[in-house]
Amino acid sequence: MKSMNKYLVLLLITGFGVFPGLKAQSDLQISKVFDQYGERKGVVMVELTDEMLDGYDFSLFKSITIKDNTAAGEFIRKCLAKDEIGAKKVKQVVANGVPTSIYLQLPRKEQLYRLILFNETFRPEHKITLIYIESENDSEDVLKLILKKK
Repeated sequence: MKSMNKYLVLLLITGFGVFPGLKAQSDLQISKVFDQYGERKGVVMVELTDEMLDGYDFSLFKSITIKDNTAAGEFIRKCLAKDEIGAKKVKQVVANGVPTSIYLQLPRKEQLYRLILFNETFRPEHKITLIYIESENDSEDVLKLILKKK
């Protein structure tokens, strides 16, 4: 379990210098990102559900990391712009007029809170990380939980 905690924290930290079993994500544009890029060479996609997430109170954790693909970054930002419509909370970091970090707290879908995290870095390498989390806990509580698990 400690290695799982370290992996999740490492994924968030490195991504933010940070699925067939789709649930509430299926109505989101970012589902296209996972479908289109998930099985490409050089891409790392992780999907965790159920007992793999014990201690986090998540029902779904899905992430994708893409290296050296500018087109993917543009595609993801277009998807996020559509998913941003109706979001409860939006936070962005913009560099040179382009959003490089985006946090979206989406409206609940049934009993699930939904959270999207996106980050694109260019140094030391070009890397894009997109994370989607579903939880019965409020999105703010999810972020606190992840950061506390360090």
